Amino acid sequence: MAVLRSGPDRRDPRQARFLTLASLRWVVAHRAWTPYYLVRYWRFFWFKVRNPQVITEGFVFLGRRVEVRARAGYGRVVLGRWVHIGDGNKLRAHEGTLRIGDKCVFGSENTVNCQLDVEFGAATIVSDWVYICDFDHVFADINVPIKDQGIVKAPVRIGPGGWIGVKATVLKGVTVGAGSVIAAHTVVTRSVPAYSIVAGTPGRVVRDRLPASAEAAEREALAHSTDAAP
Repeated sequence: MAVLRSGPDRRDPRQARFLTLASLRWVVAHRAWTPYYLVRYWRFFWFKVRNPQVITEGFVFLGRRVEVRARAGYGRVVLGRWVHIGDGNKLRAHEGTLRIGDKCVFGSENTVNCQLDVEFGAATIVSDWVYICDFDHVFADINVPIKDQGIVKAPVRIGPGGWIGVKATVLKGVTVGAGSVIAAHTVVTRSVPAYSIVAGTPGRVVRDRLPASAEAAEREALAHSTDAAP
């Protein structure tokens, strides 16, 4: 059973109901009453019961040992429709807002720590053992323990339709453009444009997914087109 930690209730008009006529129609249309689905309905039900402050804009598929935490009075988590969260994921909003867009897929054992603002665009794939955070510890003073020197925050934006590879790391202040691919073991320390392929430590753009002939206006249009996907 997933470990789901919560704070006081915060009602939001985007909060979806657990059971609607539309969801029942989907179950019938897709014959989604096998043991696989029944287990996930049960997990989602308990998620809603134990975490009323976490905004779920639709059904969320939950694996085992999942931790979703929003610090009471400080953090907020928003999960879009048809999000898949695999085994052992840890999604923590210590402060600020952690937003996961519609149809995002998280593999296993990923960790996301939010202190300000972390956002995943729709249909993003996050593989396994990925680490993403929007803060760094201050360590300038050698006479003070690092844990007592505070943190520096900057928002992280993962554009829609991309893929973050196994054991990649995305650090504070980074925007990953729409449709980008982050290779396995890459450490992303600076923003990258849409449709980039990024590899290395620190990460650098090694290839462009768009044809060389694509004009700037076309690239901009493509970068925003995924946002409108149903």
